Formats: sequence, C-alpha cells, structure tokens
Amino acid sequence: MQRMRDGAVTLVIGPAHDHLDAVAGALARRHRARRLSAPDAPGAVPELTGRLVAPAWEGRRVPPAIVALPLCERFVAVGRTLQDALAGPAAAGRLHLSDVVAVLEAAPLAEQLLGHRPSDELVAQDDYLPSLLARQIEHASVVLLVGCERVSAAVHRDLIAAVETLHPSVVCADAGAGEPAPCTGAAELGRLGDGAAWRRELAGAVPPPGRAPERAVVFRDPRPFHPSRLAELVAHGLEPERVGRVLRSKGFVSLASRRGAVHGWSSAGDVLTLTRTPLRQGVRGAPIGQELVLLGLGLDVDRIRSSLAACLLTDGELLAGPAVWSAYEDTLPDAPMAS
Repeated sequence: MQRMRDGAVTLVIGPAHDHLDAVAGALARRHRARRLSAPDAPGAVPELTGRLVAPAWEGRRVPPAIVALPLCERFVAVGRTLQDALAGPAAAGRLHLSDVVAVLEAAPLAEQLLGHRPSDELVAQDDYLPSLLARQIEHASVVLLVGCERVSAAVHRDLIAAVETLHPSVVCADAGAGEPAPCTGAAELGRLGDGAAWRRELAGAVPPPGRAPERAVVFRDPRPFHPSRLAELVAHGLEPERVGRVLRSKGFVSLASRRGAVHGWSSAGDVLTLTRTPLRQGVRGAPIGQELVLLGLGLDVDRIRSSLAACLLTDGELLAGPAVWSAYEDTLPDAPMAS
C-alpha cells in the first residue's frame, strides 16, 4: 500500500451513512491523516482549503488529509472546485489532490447498473441513481465495493468488470479484503473525469490493453435519427438478451423532428436522458449528426451498430425535407438545458 505524503488530500465520496464514515476513518488512521468533511456546495470550498493549508501558514508541516463528501448531485462540481483550489495560490504549493475514493454498495450498484434484482424482492428503478453511481466511478481513482457478501460470486465478477469498463484505469477493491481502501499514491491526480471510458472512446483514444472488444461501441453518422424508430429501439431493441448489457452510453444526437438542435445523450443502467444543449447543427464546433458511445458487457457490436443505423433517415426521408420531419411522432425525452 502506498503511504500518503505530506500535503496529499484524499477525497472520499459515498452515501451519507456508516460506510462513508467507516472508510474515511480507516484511511485517516492508516495514514495518520487529518479527517475533515467537505461542503456540498462548490462555493464553500475556499473555507475548506483554508483549513487544509492552515498548518503551512503557521510554519508547520502539512500532514495528509482525508476529506469525506456525502454523495450528492453536485459532487463533481465540489470535487473539481477542490482540485482547482488545491492547485491554486491559496494552497501555496503545499497541497494536492492525490486520490478520489468512491464508496459503492455492491447490491444497489448491481441492481441499478446491471439489472441484477433478487427474484424475491421488488426493487424500484431510480431514475436519478444509476447516473449518479456511474459518475462516481468515472470520477474516482479508487472504487471501494462494500457489502460484497450480499451478492453472488457471479454478480461480484460482473461488478468488477462493469467498473473496469466504465473507467479502465481505476483501482477497484473490496472492503474487508485487507486494506480499507488502497491509495494510488499519485503525486498529482489528473483532471477529475478525464479517465472516463466514454470520454476516451469519443476522443478516439487507444483502447486499454486487454480490453474485450465487446465492451464498447462507437457510432457516428451525419444523418439525423427518425424519432419514432429511435424511440422503439430504446424501448425494446437494446435489452440484454438482444445486444448484451449496456451499462452506460454518452454522446450527442440529432433528431429530424427537432430541427437544428443538438441533444446530449446520457444513459446509465436502464435510464436514458436527452438534454438540450446550446449547440446548433451547422455551427462551427458542434457535432454533426450522431456521436455516441455505448459501454457494456458482452455487447453484440455489429447488432448495435446496425440497429442504430436503421434508426437514421433513409434517402427518401432525407429528400422529404424538414417540413415533413417536423410532423414525425416524437416521444423521446426532452430535458431542458441545465441552468
């Protein structure tokens, strides 16, 4: 295990209950580190930074620190604001973010991302939770699975594979397997979220060595989607028994019924969100048509690509023009831009 250095800060993110406290406490004891709590709003990060750097202002050594952040919608903004603050002048070059530990409960993760629900237990799909769990993995350097005794060995293997698929460079470990949470010992952590597999795939990065080819599908095409055919595919054409388990998909899409608009596409587990973006088709810098990546386990790559291609406008539909496209039935979600 790597020992945390002076000035190193580890951010621990997890549900606001005993697991988060236990992991943060164990890390603080193991590394003889200070333990602090992070605010749930980016605007309060400067005060936290001041507390972290206070020993340097007093002429003392700056011991490592463990900062606990209860999981919330703004955890990415808080984490990035903290990372920037630690690299800025307020920290006087004495602090750096060395790790982000994501504390994830095995059973809920399997339920929400893998669809592994006990046959004798009705588990409601949370429209908000799958994306939150996926983003936790994508913004971590270490994923710590807790409560693994509650899932089968096969589900546990799928969970490890799912984590590695969403973030190939992350360190994944079980709580109770020796260390409370391994630290990578990074002198400086890369920008939070940059290691997410979907970002790397859309950027054309070389796949990690040894990755199975059925873990990722990239789909690009300049033609818009027909909204009814795409809605049918989303509802009935991407089931695990047909194409493999899609864990996550991200990118940008263009719909014929929404002329000129560029929508952000995001799915995690079985929940899809389409969000309006400020981008417009034809404007410099905007994606042209479809730019999608689908990540999963045992994916039928050819079938997914052909299914998406079948949702594009045909040559005849393209010639019909926008006046006809605007009358197409469109039942896909249409979330407003985030404020």
